[in-house]
Amino acid sequence: MASDQPCGHCGEEIRPGELSPASGEPLHRECLFRMVVGSISHQLGKCSCHGGMWEDPPELTIREAARLAMDYWREQNEK
Repeated sequence: MASDQPCGHCGEEIRPGELSPASGEPLHRECLFRMVVGSISHQLGKCSCHGGMWEDPPELTIREAARLAMDYWREQNEK
């Protein structure tokens, strides 16, 4: 099911099959996941929360960075 609103995290259109069923607002699955688990930098302990200076890779869109964070988490936790 698609949403008639853009994603509340990245602002991109939500197409059929991309809407997170776990959220009360329109969010892509990966965007909600990133909001809960954190960015790739956060997961690596290199963001400002951990005293580091890394942020999301600047060459990625917000949604691409969310996908990266979700993919990294899956690689580390679904073994």
